Order: sequence, then structure tokens, then C-alpha cells
Amino acid sequence: MPDATVNGGVVHYEAAGKGPPLVLLHGIGSNSRSWSRQLATLSTDFKVVAWDAPGYGRSSDPPSIAPSMRFYAESLRGLLETLDLRKIFLLGHSTGGVIAQEFHRLFPNFIRALVLADTRNVRSSAGLEDRLKSIRTMTPAQLAAQRAPKLLSRNATPDLIREVESIIAEVRMPGYEFAALALAESDTRDVAQRADVPLLLIWGEQDEITPVWKEIPERAQLKIIPGAGHLCYIEQPEEFNRVVRNFLLADTSEEQT
Repeated sequence: MPDATVNGGVVHYEAAGKGPPLVLLHGIGSNSRSWSRQLATLSTDFKVVAWDAPGYGRSSDPPSIAPSMRFYAESLRGLLETLDLRKIFLLGHSTGGVIAQEFHRLFPNFIRALVLADTRNVRSSAGLEDRLKSIRTMTPAQLAAQRAPKLLSRNATPDLIREVESIIAEVRMPGYEFAALALAESDTRDVAQRADVPLLLIWGEQDEITPVWKEIPERAQLKIIPGAGHLCYIEQPEEFNRVVRNFLLADTSEEQT
């Protein structure tokens, strides 16, 4: 369970495997623990690194600055430099996908290929007040019980719902509020359209949280994961991992030819 010192704070991360680096960025109600199925499986082909974003998991709370996606992108760069990782495969889910887009905007030379899952690219304050009210008036356990079923498909098992609840229940108010405010101000529509690296977009078939983008970049691949809601990588990990592995290994083989 390693930690890195980044810009005066601690960033915790989980790592497994050897090979080309694959970095995983979780969403607003999650942490690195949610990527356990990817750390276990994709590590046969890649060095998989899943961080706890600042304010989440075992990482330090964000500093007292104006919330922004740039802060997360710069924190990620600090982590990658500490770990001496270059030319990474970057995979972000939901809010993590927005961070990944901002990272590509600021530091494109770090990225070998980009995978965005169940994420958004348009600035929107819709739902912000509800999010802030929830984190300010509810306990993490209450928030988790309210949110978990909405993030999964209608056929999710009780055991899976309980697992997701347990992850969400680990959120901390400073991190969640910082992320909510940063997300509301983020607009990354230009990033995917201009991306000059291989781009894969993934959505859960029953995602009722984040709709599929209205405009899919011509160069992007789009994959829909059947039988999955917003948390498609948790709910249908075998299919999710297969899609990601095939996409990234194709990039690896093309580079070698």
C-alpha cells in the first residue's frame, strides 16, 4: 500500500503487475479499492496503478485553494514523475474521466492512449446543490445507501450493492465537496475532438447517471457494456477488462510493427 509525496501532500496508490503502465482514475464517490478487479486481472499484461485522488482513500485532503480539474491533473503529473512513469495508458471513470481529459489537455506527452468510461465533457452545475447538500447533511453511510443502487443496473445483486455502498461510505466531506465544485466548472469538449492518441469510450448499457456523448469523435472507438449501469467496470468486469485489454494490446502491437 504505497504512498507518494506530491506537492506537499500524500497520494496513496495501489499497484500490481509489470509491463506498460496503465493508470486508473476513480470517480467522485469512489477510491482505488473500486479497481480491485482491474488490478487483479489487467496486471497480467500491464503495470496497473490506481490512485486515491486527493481527498479520497488514504490520500491527503486537497489544499485550501479554488477547486479545479487542473489541480487533479497537476497532482497526477506529480505522482507519475515520482514513480518515473512516462507514456502511460490512462483510464478514467466518471469524474476520473474528466480528470483524464484535463490531464491530456495539459500534459499530452505523457499519454500513449486514453480510455474514458461513463464520463462527461460538458460544464454543468445541474445537481451541484443536491450533491453539496447531501455531503453536508448526510453521513457517508447514508450517502452510500442512497447512491449505490443508482450506480448499478436494475439486475445488480444485493452483494454487489453492498460492496459499492462500502466503498462510497469511505468518502470524506473535504474531498467530495472539492471534487463536486471542480466538476461543475469543467468543460473538456475540445479534448477528445483534438486528441491525437488512440481513444476508447466505454459506457454501461444501463448508465442512468451519465449519458453517452451526443458527439463521438471520429477517431474514437465506442463500446457499450451490456448488463451494466454507471459502474460498468465493477458490475461487468470480465467484459470491461476484455474491451480495455484488446484496445491497449492492439496499440502495443501496432507500435512494435
